[in-house]
Amino acid sequence: MPLYFLAIIPPEEISKRIKSLKLEIAEKYEAKHALKLPAHITLQIPFKIPETEEGKLIDSFKSFAENQKSFPLNLKDFGRFGQKVIFINIENHKEIINLHAELQQIFMKNFSLKKHETFSKIHPHITLASRDLHYKQFPKAWEDFKTREFSDSFSVKNFSLLKHDGKTWHIYRNFHFNQ
Repeated sequence: MPLYFLAIIPPEEISKRIKSLKLEIAEKYEAKHALKLPAHITLQIPFKIPETEEGKLIDSFKSFAENQKSFPLNLKDFGRFGQKVIFINIENHKEIINLHAELQQIFMKNFSLKKHETFSKIHPHITLASRDLHYKQFPKAWEDFKTREFSDSFSVKNFSLLKHDGKTWHIYRNFHFNQ
């Protein structure tokens, strides 16, 4: 079964800035895993559905997105999860939390996801370094980022369905909000 996930993808200019930070971390701290994905804010963790249900999935998200309104999003500085993950903070992320909750309802109503494919609480962020950031490197990397400043903003006008091709993730479909 194909593997998918849902995310908000920042505009190209912001994505380029984020990729340069990921490249810096890869070079300085040998953590390259985050480079396998485009800069994104996860709305639904990876999940599998039969390919025969892909059309239903796309139709569900298309009609859902058509009833959404765009909203502003502010990216501000850096945060961390424990000694493993460094990320860009998202300020005032109530709209993302609401969007996630509504998408979870669509999944529960229309699709049979496994328990490990669902999650009720999210902490919106953009990951810069994760699972391959060695615990010995983490303190140096965090020291480097914890006082750095990062600021940007954009209007969220859509979300994306990403699909894994066996090697990497690709943006498969974009679902545009009603402007």
